[in-house]
Amino acid sequence: MAVLNKRFETKATSQEMKTYISTKLLPNPALSSMLDQAVWDGNILRIDSKLGKGTITLSDYLVVVYFEFSLFGSVAKKAIEASLDNEFKQLGK
Repeated sequence: MAVLNKRFETKATSQEMKTYISTKLLPNPALSSMLDQAVWDGNILRIDSKLGKGTITLSDYLVVVYFEFSLFGSVAKKAIEASLDNEFKQLGK
């Protein structure tokens, strides 16, 4: 099974990143259609989807993404990784 484990340094606090993810990323129709569940547990977003499951952990100026892909999701790993790179690098500017 494929795993994605990435760290992104940002210029945003954990609360700013949580707001960004909640208001800009999660409502995105392309993303929300793939999610079965996305629940905040403090600063940890727990994700369960058709592609696999994992977490996005926030701390001030740092995002850690850990995701275990299902067999189906492994096919999309590179595209998902590129999309995450693009989204979280915006927070580093």
